[in-house]
Amino acid sequence: MNWSILFSMKRYFSFLVLSLLLVGCAVQSKPQGGPRDEIPPIILSQSPKPGELHFNGHEASIVFNEYIQAKNLRSAMVATPELEGLQATVKGKRLSITWDEQELRAQTTYRISFGDAIGDLNENNPYPNLEMVWSTGDYVDSLRLNVRIEPQSKVTFESLKVWLVASNTDTVQAPAFSATPSKDGIVTFNYLPTDSFDILVFEDLNFDGMWAPESETFGFLKGAASSSDSMAYTVPFFNAFFETPEENSTAFMDSIATLLDTTKSENLGRLTLIIPPANTTVFAWLTHESGYLQSFVYPSFRESDTSYIDLGMQLPGKYTFSGFTDTNGDFLWTPGSWYDGKGNDPILEEQTFELKANWDLEQTLNFK
Repeated sequence: MNWSILFSMKRYFSFLVLSLLLVGCAVQSKPQGGPRDEIPPIILSQSPKPGELHFNGHEASIVFNEYIQAKNLRSAMVATPELEGLQATVKGKRLSITWDEQELRAQTTYRISFGDAIGDLNENNPYPNLEMVWSTGDYVDSLRLNVRIEPQSKVTFESLKVWLVASNTDTVQAPAFSATPSKDGIVTFNYLPTDSFDILVFEDLNFDGMWAPESETFGFLKGAASSSDSMAYTVPFFNAFFETPEENSTAFMDSIATLLDTTKSENLGRLTLIIPPANTTVFAWLTHESGYLQSFVYPSFRESDTSYIDLGMQLPGKYTFSGFTDTNGDFLWTPGSWYDGKGNDPILEEQTFELKANWDLEQTLNFK
């Protein structure tokens, strides 16, 4: 036997096995993509510097640590006081801002707000409430105003705009100060002068940077004063609408009445509504899953008593209770109005419950 040939073959097979093992390992360790970048760009330098005093120039810049992009920058950018010819451009990692050479107000704090318009180039992670602040005088305004948004129904807070508007403004065209809420619905305005403002919250559905009261949901609070403390103003956001249910036809109601009269009691359920005290008139509707509808009016003279309404034998199944509080006494659901300074009629939280056959159900209703 040729031992040299046998030895060479063993070396060959050993090499082959080792190669296959290495290939297998390579396949098993296929590289995976890293986590998604969720970090907004970081400011490296800014001119003028934040809070710089005695600045009277006509251009400014912010340099970030990565390439940036702008989204709706023109509509998001607000200068207070107004700067004539204000423009902004993005190039690489730099945001450049210019305005016409003009005489700035003496002893005045200036601020340019960009909202969330600036984000990184790859993922567009926005830099939240980006702003530049400087003073032409010896100090920077140091008061603040905190806002907490209270929506009537679920909303993505980051999609809203919050404006501080000069008090007693009838036509709202531009803010004195603007910001975007955090995901918790909180906004803090800093570097404010001693003043009172009307707060407007709205959803910019058409992304034009303006408020369209006819088509965009909103909320407001008037007469909020800047201060040095951390007290937050709660601003209602009227993002819920109430549609009065359509009344059943006479024929349909007659058929339901006949059904209730002729059906055996063990196939129906007895329903009693427990009504909490109400200090204003409440209009409400109880709707069965079949479409059978009953309406109720709770007058305002029952201010301190809990009431019980025995509806007798009713159809088993799922019921929905809905309604509103008629705060202005016009017998209609009234939406909010900035110009009248009134919020909308409060909408009752919709409730659902089930009545089972041959059951006695006492259902407590919530008037919040």
